[in-house]
Amino acid sequence: MYFYNENFIISTLNIESKDIENCEIIVIDNTVHFKVTLKNTHPTCPICGGDTQVKDYHLKTYHHLPVTTLSCDIDWNRRRFVCKDCGRSFSEHNPFGLERYHYTYAVLSEILLDLSNVNITFEYIAKKRNISKTIVQLYFDSFVIVPRISLPEYLGIDEIRSDMAKYGGKYLCVFVDNKNRCLNEILPNRSKNTLVKHFESIPLQERERVKFVTMDMWDTYREVSKRFLPNARICADNFHVVKNLTDGFSRIRIDLMNSAPKDSAKYYLLKKWHWLLESDINLDNQPKYNGYFKQKLNYRELYDMLLDINPALTLAYQLKEEYRRFNRNATISDAEETLNKIISDFEGADLYCYRDFVGILHNWKQEIINSFYRDENDRKQSNALAENINGQIRTIINAANGYSNFDRFRARCLYCLNKSIFYALSDSVKSYKREGKSRGKYNKNKPVLTNDHSYEDLLNQDTKSDLEDDDDNED
Repeated sequence: MYFYNENFIISTLNIESKDIENCEIIVIDNTVHFKVTLKNTHPTCPICGGDTQVKDYHLKTYHHLPVTTLSCDIDWNRRRFVCKDCGRSFSEHNPFGLERYHYTYAVLSEILLDLSNVNITFEYIAKKRNISKTIVQLYFDSFVIVPRISLPEYLGIDEIRSDMAKYGGKYLCVFVDNKNRCLNEILPNRSKNTLVKHFESIPLQERERVKFVTMDMWDTYREVSKRFLPNARICADNFHVVKNLTDGFSRIRIDLMNSAPKDSAKYYLLKKWHWLLESDINLDNQPKYNGYFKQKLNYRELYDMLLDINPALTLAYQLKEEYRRFNRNATISDAEETLNKIISDFEGADLYCYRDFVGILHNWKQEIINSFYRDENDRKQSNALAENINGQIRTIINAANGYSNFDRFRARCLYCLNKSIFYALSDSVKSYKREGKSRGKYNKNKPVLTNDHSYEDLLNQDTKSDLEDDDDNED
C-alpha cells in the first residue's frame, strides 16, 4: 500500500521518492487522505542565513486529483523552523501548491488546460471541482495573462455579430494571423474610432511589417488599413465577392420564377432544380424517373431545360461562371487583364441583377487583384481562416450564454485560439472584475465577495503570511 501511495504522490506532484519521509492513506467520507511528511532538509534561515531547528508541525491540506471515483486530499504535516540566531520562524518549502490557494499544482493545471477547450465553461469547471464559479474565474484571471500580441505579416480583419459589442456597436472586430493560423486580437466593435485608437497605440515599426491585409468589403477596414499599414497590400476576400455575384444571379432566377404560373414547367424547374445552376456537380448521372415530366431524366437534361427558359437567365449564368473560373484559375500575373475583360463583359450585358456587382468590381478592383498573391504555403489571400475562427468564438459565446465581462472574454478567446498564450501558476492575484457600487448588508452563512472585500480577502480569509501559522480554510 505504501508503495502505491508513494508512486501516486510522486507521479502527480512536484516531489521525488527521496523527498518523502512518511506517507499513509486514510479513507474518510469517500475522500482519500494522503498523510505526507517530507524529509527534513535542515534549511538555513532566509533572513540571516543562520542554523535552524524544528519549532513545530502544522497541517496544510491541498485538494488533489481524484483517485478512481473518490476525492483526494493531501494532508501535509508541514514543519515550522526557527532560527537559532535571530529567532525568526518560517515554514518548510512547499512543493505541493501555491501558498494562498487550496489546490495542488496538478489540479490547477488541469483546470487551466480544460479552459483552453472552447466547449468548456467556467460553470462546468466549478461544478466538476465543487467550487464557486467566481473562484474558477479568479484562477483564470490570475494565471492566464494575455498581452497585446504583435501584428502578423499576414493580417485578416473580420467581424462577428454579438450582443457583447460595446459603445453602441453590433459587431466585434476580429484580427487573425493568416500565416500562423490563429487568433490575433478582438476589439469591442468595428467602428472607425475603435480601429484608429487601436492602431495608434501600435508603434509604426511594427505596423510597417504587415505585408497583406485581407478583409470583406467594408470601407472602414480599407480606409484605416491604408492609413496605418503603409506597406500592406489590401486584399478583398474572394468569398464575399462571389457571394455578391451569386446573390445577383439568385435575384434574376427568383424574379423569373415568380413571374411564371405556379403549375408551369418553368416555375417547377426554377423552384426545384435551380441548384443545378448554382453548384458544381456531375451532370451525366443515370437517368431517374421524374414525376412532373413523367419520364426518366438525368441532371444534364434538366440543366438544359433550365437554360432554355430565358435568354437573360442563360446570359446571367454564363457571366457568373466566367467570374467563378477567373476566381479559381487566375494568377497574380494575369489577374488584372482577365478582370478587365470580365468587367467589360458584365457592362456589355447590362443585366439589372448585376449592376451592384459591377460597382463592386470597379470599387474593389485592385483589392480583388491583390487577393491572387500567394503566401509561403501557396494559399491565396482570403478570410477563410477568420470565418473558421469566428465559428469557434461563437462556440465560446454560446456555451456560456454570453459574457458580461469583455476583458475576460477577450482573454478566454485568445487563450483558446492562440497557441502562444499559455498559463503561468503564481501567487499573484488578478481579476477582470469591474468596480461597481458596494452592496448593502448581506448576511449569509458563507462569506460573500463585495467591493468591500478583495479577491485576496476571499482567498486568504483567516490565513496568515508564510512567516506565521497557516490554516486550511476552503477557497
